[in-house]
Amino acid sequence: MQLPIIIDEIAIRQDEQGRFCLNDLHKASGGEKRHAPNEWLRNKQTIELIEELSRPGIPGLEQNQPLSVINGGNNQGTYVAKELVYAYAMWISPRFHILVIRTFDAIVNKANKITEALTWEQQRQAGKEVRANFTGTLREHGVSGFGFAQCTDGIYRPLFGATASKLRQERGLAKRASLRDAMSGEELIASAFAEIVAS
Repeated sequence: MQLPIIIDEIAIRQDEQGRFCLNDLHKASGGEKRHAPNEWLRNKQTIELIEELSRPGIPGLEQNQPLSVINGGNNQGTYVAKELVYAYAMWISPRFHILVIRTFDAIVNKANKITEALTWEQQRQAGKEVRANFTGTLREHGVSGFGFAQCTDGIYRPLFGATASKLRQERGLAKRASLRDAMSGEELIASAFAEIVAS
């Protein structure tokens, strides 16, 4: 399972080799034309970095390439290795660079206990702890009432393509039923990771 990466409410897609979509990162950075991936890829330093990353391994194998372009289909875009994600973010701005690093660090460092959970019940319990921290953070920032549902939907939309209400309808659950009690282990982990990043 690929872990969800969400930056400023934009889900960063990954290809089968785990590379990250620069087009999604561009949207998350604000989408300025001057920061478009094709502008960055023309940069001399970027070209040299890609060449350096291409040296190890067997260059002919697709999974060893630091950059891949998918033309057409639902997953079209330019996909790059993590090192290039950091370089691209640094090229855009110091603020975006820090945001990207902190987001990736949160996913790698703060959510290990969730991936280590062996059973669905353990994953559900770990998710409850993450959720409590998330809602506490929201409360500290002045969120109340319906705002909690809106923030939850802000996580569910990029992850699952629908709001909590719509997901309940699709799964035949009652209006007030706990959606997470009807999630798979993978969905619980994805939701928890997204809430860690959002917190």
